[in-house]
Amino acid sequence: MKLIILFLFCISSISADMPAILSPALQKGDLIALVFPASYLDKKLEGGEEVVNRKAAWLESQGFRTIQYPSQVHIYGYLAGTDRERADALMAAWKNPEVKAIWCFRGGYGTPRMLDLLDYNWIKDHPKIFIGMSDITALHQAIQMKTGLVTFLAPVLNFFDEPESSFDSAYAFTELNKVLVENKRGEIFVPEGLKVISAGKAAGQLIGGNITLITILCGTPWQLNTEGKVLVLEDVNAPVYSVDRMLWQLKASGLLDKPAAVILGGWTDCTSTYANGFTLDEVFAQYFKDAPYPVISNFPTGHDTYQTTLPLNIAVEVDTAFLKVELLEGSVLVNQ
Repeated sequence: MKLIILFLFCISSISADMPAILSPALQKGDLIALVFPASYLDKKLEGGEEVVNRKAAWLESQGFRTIQYPSQVHIYGYLAGTDRERADALMAAWKNPEVKAIWCFRGGYGTPRMLDLLDYNWIKDHPKIFIGMSDITALHQAIQMKTGLVTFLAPVLNFFDEPESSFDSAYAFTELNKVLVENKRGEIFVPEGLKVISAGKAAGQLIGGNITLITILCGTPWQLNTEGKVLVLEDVNAPVYSVDRMLWQLKASGLLDKPAAVILGGWTDCTSTYANGFTLDEVFAQYFKDAPYPVISNFPTGHDTYQTTLPLNIAVEVDTAFLKVELLEGSVLVNQ
C-alpha cells in the first residue's frame, strides 16, 4: 500500500507545474543570438543569407549586438540543418555566457524533431530570454514543461525590417521593449478592438501559441496541460475546415475542458475553401459560444499586422467586461 501511495505521489509530482523561472531583463548593448531551430530562408525565393545579414544589421541599429548560431547554416532538406545540428546550435547559443537573449530568426517546420535532443537541465540552470512564434511553439511548450522558464511568444526576427509588409514593426518592437526591457505589467495595448465570444473574467498562467503545433503534440509527452491556464491560439494559411479539425482534436483531447480562458489571435489567410462552408467566426462560435470560461478573439498575436510580446508561464487576466488582457506580474528580472 505504501508503495502505491509513493508511486501516485511521484506521478503527481512529475505532472505538477514547475515554478516560473525569470531571465535577466534585456539591456541595450546586450548580445542576442540568432538561431534557426526550424527552416532556413530559401536563397532564390526568400533571399537566404543576405536577408539574415540585413535583419541582423537592423537589430544592431536598435542598439543590440548579434551573433549567429551556427555561423554557417548547412541546409538539410527543408530544415536549417539536421536535427542534431539545430539542437547543438541552440545549445551552443545557450551555453555562451555573453548571450543574454536567443531570438529565433524564423519558423517554418522542424522544431518538434529536436525536442528530445536539448539539455533542459542546462536551460533551467542558465535562464535566458527566448523569443519566437509559429513553429517555435513546440520549443516554448517543451522548455516550459521541462524547466518552468518564462519564454516569449513574439515575432520572429524575419518579420522586421520589411517596408513593403503589412506587419507593423513599430508596434511589435515597442511591445517587445515594454516586456523584455521595461518589465511591463498591466494592460496589453490592443490596436484593434477585441471581440467577445464567451463573457467572463478569469486569470491563469499564459500558455499556447500556434494551434497546428499544439495539436500535433497532443498524445505525445509534450502535450499541453491547459487546466486553469489562459490558452492562446493562432494560425496562418489554414483552411477553415482545418482549423475546425484542430479545434475538434483539442476538444477531444480534453484541452478545451477546463482552461481559465481562451485567447484567439490572428488567423491570416485562414479562409473557407467551400462555397457554402462555415466562416471562421462560425467555427469559433460552435466551439466556444457556450464555454464556461471567457473567450476573446482579434487579439494581436500570430502571423498578423499587429504582434505583441506574450510572456508564457506568467499570470494574465482576461476581462471581457472591460475588453482587456492584463499582465499580472513582471516577466524578467531587473537590476541583475
